[in-house]
Amino acid sequence: MRVLEVFVVATFVACALPAAAQNRVQTQRLMATTISLEAPPTSSPIAAIWQDRLAAERKKLAALSVTPPNSSRPPSDISVNAFAASFKDGDRTIILSALFTTPECTNLSGAAAPNLNNCPMRVAVLENGQIKVVLSEGDFPFVAALKDTANDKGNEFDNQTSRDKTLVMFNPATHEITTALTLNGVPDTETASPIRIAY
Repeated sequence: MRVLEVFVVATFVACALPAAAQNRVQTQRLMATTISLEAPPTSSPIAAIWQDRLAAERKKLAALSVTPPNSSRPPSDISVNAFAASFKDGDRTIILSALFTTPECTNLSGAAAPNLNNCPMRVAVLENGQIKVVLSEGDFPFVAALKDTANDKGNEFDNQTSRDKTLVMFNPATHEITTALTLNGVPDTETASPIRIAY
């Protein structure tokens, strides 16, 4: 299921909950998806959150392009990988998203935990159809599980495995986000400090 679909379903379910229930801690899995570099900010909340980064990647590709200036060839539909989880706080939707790019993403564990990465992350608030980024970090640790695929098919993320995953918890009462990582089937005992967001 793509992040936009998850976002829509989560928003629908949360809207149906009583106000008291919405004040409880909410938990979602950090889900992988792809964003086209050509995606306009109106196409999805994730594209809006990362619009400046998408534009920067387009510029990099344009600088490397050898396409003649008079060519009518359409731009290739290149995409980048992103991860996201969304939560409700009254009329607002809180979205945490990590951008899986290189060279910004690093793996500090190597072979011991190949799916553990530190990447750029942003938290945004969606309210009245408008997205506002309220927090940005360059070193967010999370688990990005990969499926076993044939060598010629490239990498594909696995949003269903319980062996490697990141759970994201949001507390509407304190405006705090926490994470729980599972690596190689074992819950990580190291807990990161809560992420407090102001909005």
